[in-house]
Amino acid sequence: MEVLDDDDNYSEQLILVQQNLRSMPIEIVQRYAESTEHLDLSHNCLKDLSWLSEFEQLRYLVLDSNRLHESQLRTLQGPLPQLEVLMLNKNEFSDLAATIRLIRRLFPNLQYLSLHGNPICPDGLHLQPFSSYLDYDYAYYSNFIAQSLGKLKFLDHAPVKRSFNYESFPIKGHDRAENTLVNTTTL
Repeated sequence: MEVLDDDDNYSEQLILVQQNLRSMPIEIVQRYAESTEHLDLSHNCLKDLSWLSEFEQLRYLVLDSNRLHESQLRTLQGPLPQLEVLMLNKNEFSDLAATIRLIRRLFPNLQYLSLHGNPICPDGLHLQPFSSYLDYDYAYYSNFIAQSLGKLKFLDHAPVKRSFNYESFPIKGHDRAENTLVNTTTL
């Protein structure tokens, strides 16, 4: 694993893409946690995120293609209130309500979130073969997240719009009548 020298003036960015990491080595945490604002750990195999709370200056986090589930988010030791951008594309988040509750608790000031390619995201981009089997459409998904994350400005590929009633919202009809409503609950 090649790590940048502090003399290279890259101390605000730490990019460890495709390093087959399951967790962050303690030496890296000790050396870079205090100054890193941008962390990219895409294309790894992360299972433990407990070390992430050590990165107190972190504003931008990319965890794309790590096969992450809700259980890995639960390993964080505490919230990262300074985080503004979170990229979780192409992971394995499968419970929309649980995922958003965790994100809201762990990243309370999040302004940009991307979940493309996860089972919970009906993005229409065919990044996940089973996203077409969800009981809800993208409008419901985006509005549910917008309601839950009050500071969010941008979701996936578009600015956040907060204009729908959240008590119930029509779902995509697979084996149901087109006018079936889903009752939602407040997180």
